[in-house]
Amino acid sequence: MRPFCINIPIYNEEAILVKNIERLIDFLDKLKTDYEIIIVSNGSTDKSILLGEGLQDKHSRVKFFSLPKKGVGRAFRTAVEAAKYGHIISLDADLSVDLSFIKEANTLLENNVMVIGSKIMGSQKRSFMRKIGSGIYIYFTKLFFRVSLHDFSIGAKGFQRGFVLKNIEAIDQHTSYVLNLAHAATREGEKVTEIPIKCIDLRRSRFNLLTEALYRFSMLFKLALRKK
Repeated sequence: MRPFCINIPIYNEEAILVKNIERLIDFLDKLKTDYEIIIVSNGSTDKSILLGEGLQDKHSRVKFFSLPKKGVGRAFRTAVEAAKYGHIISLDADLSVDLSFIKEANTLLENNVMVIGSKIMGSQKRSFMRKIGSGIYIYFTKLFFRVSLHDFSIGAKGFQRGFVLKNIEAIDQHTSYVLNLAHAATREGEKVTEIPIKCIDLRRSRFNLLTEALYRFSMLFKLALRKK
């Protein structure tokens, strides 16, 4: 099994950070391959930075970075540039997706530049509003780009590092970079695959849902205009 990097962006995750990273390390150690975990705080104001530095000191395979401004795209770019392995797998800090996704995504990245973990193809327990918002967004992506993909959230995604570095300018500051990279892959004739995942995420979102929706749709329309 090829070595890989786990990317985890965080924002004010002091309540779950240590226990979830320890749980993740326990799972990854059983895979019997080399790996690294890159945690990037983007604008955290709680004890996340202190805890992240502690995890880095305790575990040789953990790297921690702290960015002063909020922006999950900034965090992703930092992780990609710092990664030492060619396969990068993004997870949310709450580990709301079945961890079996890691091994499957790492294998599929041998022949695909992106692996999309899809809650819609699999199963999900999320709030009604988050489901509705995602559904509308996906509808418009299909309308504008004629893609068959179903999930552009930041969690449960796999990337070939070389492909991302080649398209580094597609990474926006916030959350539109998954769609941007998927569009770049389609444009370049690269292979992207989508697999079903199981997701249980009932906690309050780390994002302001209204602000997030406005941002994502504005970026979607800008991308559609550039395409034309």
